Amino acid sequence: MPEMTKEERVLCALSRQEPDRVPLYDLVSSVAMIEHFSNDKLTLENSEVTIPRAMSRALDTTRIFLPGPLGRRVDEGGFTYERREWFNEWQIGVPYRDLPGLIVYIKREIERLDAWQPVYPATNLVELRQWKERYAGTVIPASWAGEALQDNYIQVGLDWFVWLDAEAPELTCRWIDARHAQLMRRLQAERGCREISPLAWIFGDVAYKDRMIFSPVFLHRHGFFHRIAEICDLYHSYQLKVIFHSDGYLQPIISDLISAGADAIAPIDVLAGLDLADLKRAYGDRVALVGGIDVENVLRLGSVDDVRRATLRAIQVAGPGGGFILGSSSEELFDNLPLENILAMIDTTLECGLYPVGSHFPSSFT
Repeated sequence: MPEMTKEERVLCALSRQEPDRVPLYDLVSSVAMIEHFSNDKLTLENSEVTIPRAMSRALDTTRIFLPGPLGRRVDEGGFTYERREWFNEWQIGVPYRDLPGLIVYIKREIERLDAWQPVYPATNLVELRQWKERYAGTVIPASWAGEALQDNYIQVGLDWFVWLDAEAPELTCRWIDARHAQLMRRLQAERGCREISPLAWIFGDVAYKDRMIFSPVFLHRHGFFHRIAEICDLYHSYQLKVIFHSDGYLQPIISDLISAGADAIAPIDVLAGLDLADLKRAYGDRVALVGGIDVENVLRLGSVDDVRRATLRAIQVAGPGGGFILGSSSEELFDNLPLENILAMIDTTLECGLYPVGSHFPSSFT
């Protein structure tokens, strides 16, 4: 098979067809990996050049993921955040002290969301064209969307959200509906985004490592899958493939996500009890799988040989027929991972992830 472009390879895999080889995806906060592939020292000042250059040499697809300066900031809603390391930020303060204060805040937030209107055409497409050029062939998303229930509970914190839903369920529903309506107005202004790439992401974190955060019954009752379906329908009308993201144990809702229109699920969190082989057998004819390499026991604590074996197994069980993009189970290559293990995962995929699957495996692999 002729060598594909990265976009052709990713689109083929998301269409559950066999590309020339298994594509590679991850977010990257490993400074060692960035500096290895960019041949440059990473600084905050050069990150917008150095990181895209590194990703263009290492991965088939990624998301724009940049460091930020350390310190605190207060956003327009009054929430306080602190960044203690380049790639991660934590919420440390909220603009309310009790449930009545939260209710006042939510009512103002609904008014703000209802009043928001997009600019036509979407101004972010100009910026994305520039990012696409910097990533030099490595596929970045054409668009991304946070599901409203997820965005709301993350904004105020899970405990506050559950309390609000118990004490003021109608207000909670109004808030979710307002957030979703604002999102859909934004996405409708992005109708030209297919020029950036063939893929979009929906973020809907609803699972812990061993169970769901919200039960499937709760999610259905609050319209979670209906909203996912509306987003997918719009993205599909733009000729985009949709990757649904949630960490954790998603097993109870995978069928619901497929029915809602998700083309792929990321990441396959093996530390949460998901298994690539089982998922491929159960759902491989209906949805693509992204991830699957144990970030803790293999990539962080394992040897290079352990990484190589795990990568070969993932290709063997999830690669046949297409529908697989290989990456870490966390969807992020962290700074505490040995560089030699990251390189072993990438190099093994480049050497042995060719189709037909298994044709380039070492003879010692079983």
